[in-house]
Amino acid sequence: MDAMNVILLQPLFLTLLPLAATPWLFRGRRRGSWHPWIRAAILILLIVALAKPAILTKVTHGTHVVINDGESEDVAALLESHSKSKDEMVSLALAEEESLGRALGRAALAIPEGDRGSVTLVSVGSSTRKDWGNAVHQLAERGIPIHTVVRASTDNDLYPFAVTTPSPLKVGETGRVMVDLAGNGDDVRVELVDTNSGAVLAEQNAIELRGSQRVTLEFEPGVTNFLPVEVRVSGTRDLDPKNNTFATTLAVQAPWEVLYVGGRLQEGASQLGQLVGPSIRIQRIDPTTSSTEVLEGTDLLILDDAPARLISDKWQEAISHAVVQQGMGMMMMGGNASFGPGGYHRTTLADLLPNDFVQKEEKRDPSTTLAIIIDTSGSMGGERVQLAKEVARLAVRRLLPHDKVGIVEFYGTKQWAAPIQSAANAIDIQRALNRLDAGGGTVILPAIEEAYYAMQNVQTRYKHVLILTDGGVEAGAFEPLLRKMAGKGMNVSTVLVGGDTHSEFLVTIANWGKGHFYSASNRFSIPEILLKQPSTSKIPSYRPGEHTVSARGGRGWWGNVDQNAVPILHGYVETRSKEGAEVLLETSTTKHPILSTWRYGLGRVTTLTTEPTGQGTVPWQAWEGYGPWLARILAKTAKEQGQVFDFEIDRQGYHVFVRATRLGESAVMPELHYANDWRDRIPMRRRSPGVFTAKLTVSPSEEVRLFGSVGPTWAGNPQRLVSPARADVSASNQKDPNKALQMEALAGLTGGQSMTLSELPGWTPTLGGGTESLAVIKLWLWCLALALLFYLIDILYRRLPARDPR
Repeated sequence: MDAMNVILLQPLFLTLLPLAATPWLFRGRRRGSWHPWIRAAILILLIVALAKPAILTKVTHGTHVVINDGESEDVAALLESHSKSKDEMVSLALAEEESLGRALGRAALAIPEGDRGSVTLVSVGSSTRKDWGNAVHQLAERGIPIHTVVRASTDNDLYPFAVTTPSPLKVGETGRVMVDLAGNGDDVRVELVDTNSGAVLAEQNAIELRGSQRVTLEFEPGVTNFLPVEVRVSGTRDLDPKNNTFATTLAVQAPWEVLYVGGRLQEGASQLGQLVGPSIRIQRIDPTTSSTEVLEGTDLLILDDAPARLISDKWQEAISHAVVQQGMGMMMMGGNASFGPGGYHRTTLADLLPNDFVQKEEKRDPSTTLAIIIDTSGSMGGERVQLAKEVARLAVRRLLPHDKVGIVEFYGTKQWAAPIQSAANAIDIQRALNRLDAGGGTVILPAIEEAYYAMQNVQTRYKHVLILTDGGVEAGAFEPLLRKMAGKGMNVSTVLVGGDTHSEFLVTIANWGKGHFYSASNRFSIPEILLKQPSTSKIPSYRPGEHTVSARGGRGWWGNVDQNAVPILHGYVETRSKEGAEVLLETSTTKHPILSTWRYGLGRVTTLTTEPTGQGTVPWQAWEGYGPWLARILAKTAKEQGQVFDFEIDRQGYHVFVRATRLGESAVMPELHYANDWRDRIPMRRRSPGVFTAKLTVSPSEEVRLFGSVGPTWAGNPQRLVSPARADVSASNQKDPNKALQMEALAGLTGGQSMTLSELPGWTPTLGGGTESLAVIKLWLWCLALALLFYLIDILYRRLPARDPR
């Protein structure tokens, strides 16, 4: 009890206290002076009793709950101290595999609602589940403190406590298994063992373990199934060898379903299948005879040197829809029959690719022989001969080094001012032009004949004769000669030099020689002589030869393959990467992409600009890392889950939750069945568009195996789902250190105290929460008892002999 308060339940009765004076009003003569006082006391006690006096006191005792996850003399002493107090004491011991959260929940129920109480937790903090949130919240809401007594832990015990797979395991593909270990040890050995056959699937030795650590084991599953495995751990300084094994089940999915379209090799699909191994199941199809329905449920489509003419517009639209809306992967690879050379320019599939096609054109300037015939007769004197030289110089400048040129002058006779030679000899040709001067008569026909005979001995694409004169030409047999020259591919053009702008005869000569007529009246109107017509041609995009390559990208695309060990290429198709594409392999010098990828819609598209099993990759085919690397590229490009739905499984205590998320726009519904009974269908409820869930109630020690696929009929391979036993609840001797309760933080959060076992002697836990109860002591009963006592005294007093007043 603490403070006391006296109260009157019926205080109005105190107004009767004046009646206590009546004994003096009716006092007898023979009684002494004490008799009125006795009767007045009786009246006062009765009136006070009618007012019901009472004493209120506060009651401060409550309920203490002690949770003990082990045995200790100190804890026993604490329980004994509680038993000697007036507070109620409740002792709770953790049951086998019981979590701290569940024990705290039981402690909350042990304290009556509205009462004061406290919880004392004696533990190292480790728990089979991380589920104390609700219990701690309830106790904190009621104001009940949680006192923590931290027990010293022994970390030397070595054991595995969890086995997980970061990504789905597939047949023929190297999978990773993560093993979580706890404890301390040197030279620790971890083995992953097939429970059925006893074969060691993977192992790792010489591990130095300090505390909690994750070890990665890699192996290649060979069969699609639920694979029971056991993790075995051994090492020094192990206190309890009984908890050194951890049994679980791994779900091994079916290999990737790949469709192959090839146009170059009849055995391309089988050769590629042998190269990448059993993790990828390749089926060859012919788009010209197959329906687009085969794309349903396909993980990956490979176009290997398949020209665009094999894939109709309908098929290309179906492929685009499967990639964008259904998440199917697509990989285009090849040489002369793929990409730009394969005719994919401006097609539907070209938009999906991470590369732009490069089609370069070569400008061809055919070789030409030019014979310049300059009139140096007397009529060409003065500015005319100089003007003729300027026209000749301009024509020579248009020639390239592979062209040829010669200069013939006529002035009554003919001679070579410069014999036919390479146009690269520009200095010699200019000197020959500079030496020309006017003088003599005009006889042009022999000069044309000289040029004709000389040009028959040269081998160039074009042959051209250019005559520069003032038009004063003699009569002669020009037509037969000029037509003969034109018939042999020698064109004859004429230039009228001087004041006149037209010469009918020079026009006729140009017509007979199938050339052009030009006029150069002054130095401001020098014509541009058309000697040849340059042409263009497309350069093949395929680049043969030896090309070194440089690797890029992270380990996700390369795995354990040494990026610096990629051999040279013997050929590739030149392309240009689009903005946003990830280039994983490129040529070292020209930086042309060899391997590129990007996400397009729900799917992924990857390009390999060379033949995977052809001439371009001959050095690669002798490289031992080529097959595993190419298989990894195909797997990374394939549909992420290989299903219309992405199934996820999670366990929380006694419940297993399955969630199916639709990956595309398909209208099919998910199907969920127990693996041991296909007829036992598990209903799934639609939670939101494309999202379905199911809930199963099972024991934490029970393993759950399920098949997830699409309905009403099963399409493709079902996805295997497994929730191993104790996926959410650890065994009592294999507790997850990451699920340990922070004892000091818990005490601080709830207003409790945190201490060690050595601090327990003399310590009394404080109470909290609830409302303080009141105790009522009824004083009016004592007043009645006193009134009765005084009444008996009054009777005795009256029975005494009366005293004579005399």
